Amino acid sequence: SEHRQLAQDPRFNPPAPSWWKRTLLILFIVVMFWLYFSLRASMQKGAQSQVVHAQRYSKQYKYRPAASPVISEKLKDGRTRIRGAVPHAQ
Repeated sequence: SEHRQLAQDPRFNPPAPSWWKRTLLILFIVVMFWLYFSLRASMQKGAQSQVVHAQRYSKQYKYRPAASPVISEKLKDGRTRIRGAVPHAQ
């Protein structure tokens, strides 16, 4: 008898959401995944082709850390070469 009372009580038996709400939720999730992967791919593509890293240590002083500041130079093809320590923020 207690199970019957619980089944009839609306607090413990909420109505199911409509079909269009379920469809919109699934469509929203699919669009978010597509947006995530498309932005991730475009960011990786741009990051790989823009910066060329130079050697941090010279051959004659290879055991001494470089004391020079970060030097970035613009190459003819539009890429940026970074010399010195790696910058923390871009």
